[in-house]
Amino acid sequence: MDDFFEDNQTHEISNGQSGGFQEQQYTAFDAFENGTPPQGITFNTYVSPEQQLRKDKLRLIEDERLAQIREKDQQESLLKQQQKQKAQEYLQVFKKQQEADIAQKRSQNKQKQEIWLENLKNHYQNKNSWEQIASNIALRDGEYPGQKDVTQMRQAILNKRSDLTK
Repeated sequence: MDDFFEDNQTHEISNGQSGGFQEQQYTAFDAFENGTPPQGITFNTYVSPEQQLRKDKLRLIEDERLAQIREKDQQESLLKQQQKQKAQEYLQVFKKQQEADIAQKRSQNKQKQEIWLENLKNHYQNKNSWEQIASNIALRDGEYPGQKDVTQMRQAILNKRSDLTK
């Protein structure tokens, strides 16, 4: 990468001549090549005891504030972990309950289907067609779940059945 930025003319000048501005440039660049960071500029200024006390108080206040922030962060992370754990436990309980409900519904549906199939077989075993028709309609007064009055239709079907069975 250094070859890209260097050109041949500056190399020749620095190699051919000693001293000058370009040599100072190279020594400045060479300072970064060894990997040691340059030292910062330090000012030797007088600090009064009052200023030093203020600095110390500010440093203490800042340290206390940072300690409070760290403690608060730890408490928040602990609270988050507890909430996550509680949510995981709730999720496991919910999944178990859901699986149990599904298994119960399956068994109930199988039982209902068996009963329905048995009723269907019994329904089609009847030889008399009027018995099948009568089993499909509500023969008693309070059995019909609809809102319309079907008493005349029911009476007509019952009369027809009684005429044919005589």
